[in-house]
Amino acid sequence: MRYKCIKEMCLPKCDGDGFEIPNEYGFVPVGSMWERDDRGSIISGDVYLDSLNDDPNFGWIEISFESLEENFVLIE
Repeated sequence: MRYKCIKEMCLPKCDGDGFEIPNEYGFVPVGSMWERDDRGSIISGDVYLDSLNDDPNFGWIEISFESLEENFVLIE
């Protein structure tokens, strides 16, 4: 399933092992495209999304079901 961001989000950045990097944040921009991956969570989020954008700030994100509903719209 693919999603489009409809409301900008600010999320903490994580290292390759899934640990939050202190005081480092990134923004998920409105209009960015994401694909849901149901293979499993890295940092215990409800929903794992892979970026379909060329944005170096995010390769993937994990968010709650509530954040998915508030900030994204299903496009396919």
